[in-house]
Amino acid sequence: MDTTAVDPRPPVEPGPVPEAVKRTMRVSVLEGSVTQVFLNWTSGSVLVGYMLHLGASPSDIALVASVPLLAQAASPLAALAADLLGRRRLLTALVAVLGRAVWLLAAVLPDLGIPKAQQPAALVLLVLISSAFQASNGTLWSAWMGDVVPDDRRGRYFGFRAGVVGMVGMVANLGAGWFLDRVAAPVSFQLVILVAVLSAGVGVALYFRQYDPPSPRRRAALRDVLVTPLRDANFRRFLVFSVYWQFVVLLAAPFVIPYFFEELHLSFTQVAVWSGIAAVTALATTSLWGRVADRVGNKSVLALGTFLAGTLLPATWILAGFTGHVVWIWIAGFCDALAWGAATPALFNLALASAPREGRVAYIAMLSMVTGLAGFLGGVLSGPLLGLLERAPLHLFGLTWTGYHSLFLISGVGRSQAWRLLRPVQEADSWRTRDLLREMRTGWRRIGFPWR
Repeated sequence: MDTTAVDPRPPVEPGPVPEAVKRTMRVSVLEGSVTQVFLNWTSGSVLVGYMLHLGASPSDIALVASVPLLAQAASPLAALAADLLGRRRLLTALVAVLGRAVWLLAAVLPDLGIPKAQQPAALVLLVLISSAFQASNGTLWSAWMGDVVPDDRRGRYFGFRAGVVGMVGMVANLGAGWFLDRVAAPVSFQLVILVAVLSAGVGVALYFRQYDPPSPRRRAALRDVLVTPLRDANFRRFLVFSVYWQFVVLLAAPFVIPYFFEELHLSFTQVAVWSGIAAVTALATTSLWGRVADRVGNKSVLALGTFLAGTLLPATWILAGFTGHVVWIWIAGFCDALAWGAATPALFNLALASAPREGRVAYIAMLSMVTGLAGFLGGVLSGPLLGLLERAPLHLFGLTWTGYHSLFLISGVGRSQAWRLLRPVQEADSWRTRDLLREMRTGWRRIGFPWR
């Protein structure tokens, strides 16, 4: 895993931060926390459990996990609106309200008189509509926060924010898991979703406590929003990596939680414990990786994180199936935080670093659109691919290799090689990955544990 060869740079002390920016950074942590409750309770194990209760097939499960990515195709429209209006905070809040309110219909879906056989498809449609607004919200928020948070502390701030938000998400997951295991469906799912929408409303209100730096109004055409980012050679290289990464991740992602439920027979509470372990660990790892990225650059951190996501995670999922021991799922939670704690903030920050400040929203919109389409394609293919792989299970030495295991292996190999597409991407003053690994090995030895 190699990146552009440059000399390692010494740590640089961050400069002073205006009070309005400090307040926004504090409020954004709170806003992200309450919004995470909504996100966790309208996705993951809650959504999969709701779909299974409604009688969803594997193809339905793959589709409901994929349509949020297809919805990211709406992101350029949000960028165009932001250029025309120049008021990102108001527009961000508006699309958030529209996207989150749709879940009120999802909560009452069993009571709308829709035939039972059509309810999974109806829920998929509602997820698609909500996700189109949510994707626009994410594009606008990313560009807005990219202008607010100073470049010299972006890694540590978003690492810290992700850690805190993850902890809140852990508590939310544990609460939802405990509740869903004890209250009969569909009332259990309906109540969880209704509370999630209420929490989302609080998050929208907190937008108006945050600083929105002036942004010029521009008469940009949709063609400009689509074409301008593609004229940037370095950003194109970053897009190639991002498209590949999203595709290989979504080949397996839709079926991780169904695997936990149907193959490992975990309860909602046990799945919540898995996510809780990941969240507690991420509180340390995301902040640590963020500080590392501020010093060495995002590129090498991202290369390492994607490699770990392709090796550690599929290995622990497969071992859990082979051994029948849930301890491998707890280990997977730790590995999840270690890998994604590096990959997720570094990917976000490298996207901001690869896009110029002026017109950044168009670059973020393009990234959202193309990665969404790639992820949708990967997710849609994952269902038929799993069906094909399940036709020929292998029995070796008393162990059964299932279609799930093959799917995880294919995705894992693809993830572990994503760093190769990062090599051409340029980032100012970034370390080579080998230099980061050498520095980590030196630090490990300093505390008395030789690297083996």
